[in-house]
Amino acid sequence: MRSKRFFKLVNVLLVFGLLVSMTLPPAAFGKSGGNKEVAIYVGGQKVALDSPPLNKAGRIYVPIRYVAEYLGAQVDWDEANQIVNIKNGSALISLKIGFNYAGVNGQAQQLDVPPFIYNNRTYVPLRFVSEGLGKQVQWDGNNNSVYIISGVQTSTVIMQVSTGTATVNVVKVSLNDPSIKLQIVNGQDQIGLLEPFDSMVKRMNPLAAINATFFQVSDITLPMEPAADLVINGRIEHLGTPEKYATTFAFTEDNKVDIANVKMSLHGEYTYIPNPELERLYTQGWYIGTINRALWGVNSIRVFTPLRGATTRLGVDGINVVVQNGVVTQQLTGTNVPIPPDGYIIHLGGTEVKYQDRFVVGTKLYYRDIYDVQNSSQPDIWKQGTIWGALSAGPRLLTNGQITLNPAAELLDIPKITGQPLPRSGLGITQDNELLLVTVSKCTMQDFAVIMQNLGAYNAMNLDGGASTSLYANGQFLTTPTRKLSNTLMILSR
Repeated sequence: MRSKRFFKLVNVLLVFGLLVSMTLPPAAFGKSGGNKEVAIYVGGQKVALDSPPLNKAGRIYVPIRYVAEYLGAQVDWDEANQIVNIKNGSALISLKIGFNYAGVNGQAQQLDVPPFIYNNRTYVPLRFVSEGLGKQVQWDGNNNSVYIISGVQTSTVIMQVSTGTATVNVVKVSLNDPSIKLQIVNGQDQIGLLEPFDSMVKRMNPLAAINATFFQVSDITLPMEPAADLVINGRIEHLGTPEKYATTFAFTEDNKVDIANVKMSLHGEYTYIPNPELERLYTQGWYIGTINRALWGVNSIRVFTPLRGATTRLGVDGINVVVQNGVVTQQLTGTNVPIPPDGYIIHLGGTEVKYQDRFVVGTKLYYRDIYDVQNSSQPDIWKQGTIWGALSAGPRLLTNGQITLNPAAELLDIPKITGQPLPRSGLGITQDNELLLVTVSKCTMQDFAVIMQNLGAYNAMNLDGGASTSLYANGQFLTTPTRKLSNTLMILSR
């Protein structure tokens, strides 16, 4: 079924189409620059065209199928109304053959030259469509070339640091590009497992990727779990730093981003309690210490969701409350029990088994995410239902353009992290709504803050560095780690 937005665009075009000529005047089609053919580059790669672009009144036109193939858009042909609909992410463009008006996200915009059919192919204006999909377009008249810049650009610069010079790799992501999305990707798609960076890249085929949180590597007998908070697909899925306001990067589904200092927690609520003597719990709720984390001590209540994997992988005995579709279905004992795909496990460990009567079969319950936020530029995104992803690391490097480095305040005044020159990785947000993914060959944390400032970041934070330092973009590994990773932040096509 067509959406209301689609029909609105059709009506916009039909109304404006009545105001302009419906007859396409005869014109000579040619190649720009005399006999020299126009070359088109998308994301730095030359596009192979079996039909050359056409120059009409100084505008470059291409067959519509190339828009779908090289810009990643979905193209739909409305035969009845002679309208081409182009959709990519949240962007929607509608063009009517022979009409000088186009619908762009529900608004009418005038065209210099309308789309047309030539040699049985539908041609559309390359710049207009590309920019409508959030791309930047550059014309190189000397070389007769069009460059369509994707939302991901890379550069490498040599910068002066306190110990000499350092190689700085930068990936700049345009958050205005509706064709991209941000996603946190776990090793082997499970929280608490590791995977080689190149394997994760091959598996997800991102536009760009960078290593993310700190994780446990000091003792091979311990689970390799993140030492961080994680929000994945809109929900808190890991709590690793509940004792502090952790420097945290967050994003929404429509690419609003923020770096803030955040304490995350979970709180359980009851909707039905079978035992009338426990009705006081409707107002009290139920306690949750952490989620998808084994390293938490014996005496605790923790939750395990399907992002943990098929089982809890917990080395602590206790009572495991099985919740499916919001209802307690059974209680199991053991240290490694199955996690239902339509629910989660509530593990009561050590002294907390005394509360098992609060989770009897038939009890209906849920839990909610709580964010305690400081130093935020986008406070409205920090709530369940708006935030889509988040990861904590630190220390924070920049706040509103100023260096605010204070590792001790974040419990990160650790020589291994801040006390010596090391390979670094980090995230920056510019005032032009760009996300910077940055790695440095070796520098101090103070150097890193200065580098981020010089790169134009307005807010910035450090990520796990050292042997974990990793960066990939546009088909190239810019920085390669020397160990497996727990998780990454990836830029993907929608």
